[in-house]
Amino acid sequence: MKWTEITLRGVQPLQFGGKRVGTVERRETGDRIDGLAIHFDAGPHVELRASVDVSEQLECPRVFVIEGAPRDAFLLFGGEKAYWLTSDGAVKAESPLFRKWGEEEFWTMRILDHGSGVVVIYEAGVMAIDEALQVRWHKLKLLNDQFVALEGNVLKFARDDDAEWFMHLEDGSTPQ
Repeated sequence: MKWTEITLRGVQPLQFGGKRVGTVERRETGDRIDGLAIHFDAGPHVELRASVDVSEQLECPRVFVIEGAPRDAFLLFGGEKAYWLTSDGAVKAESPLFRKWGEEEFWTMRILDHGSGVVVIYEAGVMAIDEALQVRWHKLKLLNDQFVALEGNVLKFARDDDAEWFMHLEDGSTPQ
């Protein structure tokens, strides 16, 4: 699997499979600043709401493009929703994250490569994605649960009170 972070400073190229397939640009609509316009070189234009990471901790808004085994589809992460798109401009699916509008000051996102998939750790949740771009599991976590380390097949987190807890990568379970 491959993932790429795109910093949204004006119009940026959208790469997929090692080739440019279009451009991306952040869009503001109404009272929201987290929209994304994608102009595919094949012609289609897609507007995605709640798709851009506008964390107050970032210098510039961003999105992540995750590529897996399918040669015609990719996953886009950033805002309150994840989107599955085809390389020719169709939205295949979308999924809400546990991320909430109004909590942008807490937004964080980190992607870890693990085995044949990736794990997306963000301020309010953890999602494991396999090489077919399928969600293996998606679990809620608290805003103050900070990722500490990947230890084998276990994610280690710490809370404000220094209490540690763990999450198994196989199924997202948390042993007691």
